[in-house]
Amino acid sequence: MLTIFQKTYIIFFHLAIFGFGAYSQGHITHLDDYDEKPMHYGFVLGLNQMRFSLKTNDNFTSNNFLVQQKPSFGFSVGLAATFQPAELLAIRFSPTAVFGQRIITFTDLSTNQSTDKVVESTIAEFPVMLKIKSQRRHNARMFMLVGLKPSFSLATKAAQENERIRTKNGGISIEYGFGLERFYEMFKLAPEIRFSHSLGNVLVPDNNPFSGQLRSLVNHSVSFYLFFE
Repeated sequence: MLTIFQKTYIIFFHLAIFGFGAYSQGHITHLDDYDEKPMHYGFVLGLNQMRFSLKTNDNFTSNNFLVQQKPSFGFSVGLAATFQPAELLAIRFSPTAVFGQRIITFTDLSTNQSTDKVVESTIAEFPVMLKIKSQRRHNARMFMLVGLKPSFSLATKAAQENERIRTKNGGISIEYGFGLERFYEMFKLAPEIRFSHSLGNVLVPDNNPFSGQLRSLVNHSVSFYLFFE
């Protein structure tokens, strides 16, 4: 079942399609030689919602806590290089810097006191995506994409260093999504939605009252991107 954040991104995506128009007006076709060129370059702007899928440690000495998450949003900027071996197939590499945070709330059920643990991150992502496109109709077409996303932490800080929650500095995620290509006279604009799930546990275990309550953390994100080429 989609979360409210995923539904929000999908709504934004459909609004983008509505705003840009599914098809061009009239009979003018922009960038009609676009598919004849093997390489394309551009940049990307994005918004994201990151969260953990967490499992608690049942063997922890004090289990009188309720562990929850709070919604948090971030943004991303990056470059894009797309190799197009065929008209309806492309491979895109888009190194991106992501700025965001994830919030875990620990509530002591005996006192009803809550403590937020905020993990703020600056992440370098290097997604390599296979892009499968529909036939172009005038100035628009749809596409789907799937790929892998290596990522590395550039800077991470957690509140209260002596009771911090740490995550691994690197990892690989599987990523998939869909989008729309819209051709204009001077450039192509492509809004898209992508879903990402890290492969494996990213938690670094520490012996403190908060990290000790967790058994595993898995990164998930849903992102809305605008690609300009």
